[in-house]
Amino acid sequence: MSTIEHGDVGVFVTCDMGKEKKCLNEAIDLFSQAIEGATEQEDEPDTDDEDIEAQIQRELEGLQPNKDKPRQFRPVQLEMPCVTFVRLDPSIEPVQLVHRLCSEAYANPEVKKSRYIQRMHPVTKIQKTLRVDLEAFAKEILKPYFHSGGPPKTYAIRPSVRGNAKLNRDIVIKTVADAVGPEHRVNLKEYDYMILVDVAHNVIGMSVVGGDYDKLKRFNLAEIYNPSPKGGPTTPSTKKPKSEGQ
Repeated sequence: MSTIEHGDVGVFVTCDMGKEKKCLNEAIDLFSQAIEGATEQEDEPDTDDEDIEAQIQRELEGLQPNKDKPRQFRPVQLEMPCVTFVRLDPSIEPVQLVHRLCSEAYANPEVKKSRYIQRMHPVTKIQKTLRVDLEAFAKEILKPYFHSGGPPKTYAIRPSVRGNAKLNRDIVIKTVADAVGPEHRVNLKEYDYMILVDVAHNVIGMSVVGGDYDKLKRFNLAEIYNPSPKGGPTTPSTKKPKSEGQ
C-alpha cells in the first residue's frame, strides 16, 4: 500500500471504522466505472456505418491488457480510522469526478452504487504540512476561480483537520481567506464556491468546488442515498464493528 506524496492528486474518502479496506476497494471500483463510462461515450463512433471488421478489431484491442498503461487509481490506507485516500492519475480531474458521481446519485438515489463510502473530498493537489507555505499554496489553487479576472465572487471555507498539531481550523480559515482577498465576500449559505481544505497527519490537500456542495450533501454518498431524518449530515462511526454472528 502506497503513501500520500507531495504533488498527489486524489480523493479523501471516509467510512465507518473498520471498513477502510472495503471502502478503498469500493471507491476504486466506483471511480473506474465512472471513467470507463465517460471514455466509452467519447470513443463511440459517430456513424452506424462503421466497417464490421474494423469494429470487431477495435473491440478486441480494448480487451488486450496494456502493460504500458499507467494505473489510474492507487489506494492509500492512512494510519487513522475512518479516512482513506485514492490517488488519481493527473489526467483525471478529481472535482469533476466526485461532482459527477454525487450528481448522478442525487438524481437517482434509488440506484445505490456504494455501501461503505461516506464523504468524498476531491483534492486538486497535496502538499506536506511541515514545509508548506499555506498562503502561497492557497493562492495557487484559488487562482483560476478568484484571481483570473471576472466579477467578485462569494465563497465559504470548509476545513477538516485530523492528527496535525501545526495547523488548526482557525489558522486554515484565516490564511485561506487572506489568500482569497478582500474583493470577494464570505457567504456561508449562498456561495459561488466552496473551498475544501483537508489536513490529515502531515499532508494538506485543497480544492474548490461549486455552489451545489451543500445540495449534494457535502459529497456524502451515504447521506444522498439515505438522508438523515433532520437533514443533518452523517459522520463516520468510530465504534468497532461487531464480529460475525453477533
